[in-house]
Amino acid sequence: LDISARGLWGPFQKTMFDVRIFHPNADSYKDRDIKSVYTQHENIKKKEYEQRVIQVEKCSFTPLVYSTSGGMAPQAQAFHMRVAELVAEKTNEEYRDVISTMRTKLSFALLKSVLVSVRGSRGKSSLNREIPISGISFNLIPDGFVGI
Repeated sequence: LDISARGLWGPFQKTMFDVRIFHPNADSYKDRDIKSVYTQHENIKKKEYEQRVIQVEKCSFTPLVYSTSGGMAPQAQAFHMRVAELVAEKTNEEYRDVISTMRTKLSFALLKSVLVSVRGSRGKSSLNREIPISGISFNLIPDGFVGI
């Protein structure tokens, strides 16, 4: 479980959230409707955590499922709408401004997670990844290549 909050769905009610981000253009989803993929991921998270959270933690559970393209599953949309509503009420701002800011920040956070997944982090690695020059093959033509 990734996030815990109090007072989101009801006064003093504790809610736990688990986040999943998936890539909708992956080969395993190419023949499926995007709504069914969101539902599948929500159901997997519910099956994995919901009973334990309700019985052991005595609180509610909401799966937050996002795609790398910026889309959200229905429960994640409800979560964002509720948070925006509470923030707008507390700060006396317009709901549309708050939800717009939240969606923009979410888009950049998803983009950052995709870039880190593809490229890796920028921090210094604690592992020594140096490979001796003798261990690197500079042969651009594969062994056994006959040619055309």
